[in-house]
Amino acid sequence: MTNAGRPRSLALLHYTAPPVPGGVESVLGTHAQLLREAGHDVRVIAGRGDAEIVPEVDSRHPEIEHLAACLAAGDPATKAFDGLRARLAERLRPLLADRDLVIVHNVLTMPFNLPLAAALADQAKPLVAWTHDLAWVNPRYRAYQRSGWPWSILSQPRPGVRYVAISRVRQSEIVRVLGLPPDDVPVVPNGVSPTAFWGLSGQTLELARRSGLDGADPLILVPVRITRRKRLELAIDAISLLRADHPQLKMVVSGPLGPHSGDNLAYAAELREQRSRLGLNDVVIFLSDLAGQDQRHPVDDQAVAELYRMADLVVLTSESEGFGMPVLEAALSRAPLVCADIPVLREITRGHAWSFAAGGDAGAVADAARRALGSRVARLRRRALQGYGWPAVMAQVQHVIEATSG
Repeated sequence: MTNAGRPRSLALLHYTAPPVPGGVESVLGTHAQLLREAGHDVRVIAGRGDAEIVPEVDSRHPEIEHLAACLAAGDPATKAFDGLRARLAERLRPLLADRDLVIVHNVLTMPFNLPLAAALADQAKPLVAWTHDLAWVNPRYRAYQRSGWPWSILSQPRPGVRYVAISRVRQSEIVRVLGLPPDDVPVVPNGVSPTAFWGLSGQTLELARRSGLDGADPLILVPVRITRRKRLELAIDAISLLRADHPQLKMVVSGPLGPHSGDNLAYAAELREQRSRLGLNDVVIFLSDLAGQDQRHPVDDQAVAELYRMADLVVLTSESEGFGMPVLEAALSRAPLVCADIPVLREITRGHAWSFAAGGDAGAVADAARRALGSRVARLRRRALQGYGWPAVMAQVQHVIEATSG
């Protein structure tokens, strides 16, 4: 993520912090890491975990748990509440004194530590309430859905606080419960790191960097060796047709030159000339071009498996095959498969691939690819990558920071 404004001094706060496992903790930890990478000075405050520790911030602190039980029973426990609020305010004050902005996750809308919610309002700092959940709309927390102080923290907006929702569903709940205008409650979703989720190795990440695969949308994998019977020229022509609909498209051929035919060098040269003629030098990538001086192919079995996980689509344009292992590999990777309707591939796929006639031209391949990329699974995958990858999400986080801290 690039920092669109000046670096800020930020405090991120939750009851617990990584390595304590959990959804909110995971989001908090990723926010902290990526905000630091963007140049911000980030201080994480929590009751447990890798953070500046304030024991009473922890929702499992004995005094906090006892107070939460009192509130659930309808007892405001005013003396205990005020004492904890004052103690928390005192302990937070030096940790927040040099911060431009305080971002708290779930604290103001859940009942686990309401003295903390009140103490944060005492700090006179710009405050963002990052809202993952609302107790006021959840039947599980009916015991806390009461009028009067301090339960009203959960149902009335705190002065000077910007509430952020992680989804439009949560936004609508915040608007309904707190009576805020929708435009005052930005939606910033949780994010995902595809490379981490796919478990990509350093080798594959370096291959992707060197070959320019970053930002491919979609990424089409052709997991074959460079030999004439694979009809790679047909795949290249199909890519040329698909670019009108997918200008960020890239195709990667993962295999080396076929080892048994002296014609393969000439064939590879023909493919490179075709690629250049069609203006696809940055679009069609042969990983064999990354071989070192020893001519060792830079892609091993693990890297191929990881490329399958990265791929939005697998394409096989072979004129003949004895078996067709890429069909099984695509299936295990859950990657949509486009392939020629030749007997052995028909035998293996049993109609569960997007096929084109064995003698079909590039238009037939492109049409099959369009159908595959238009499938629900493929479209959901692209939506996740485009809308919920951390770079896109952190740009929205940055916007909230800019708008709140001035």
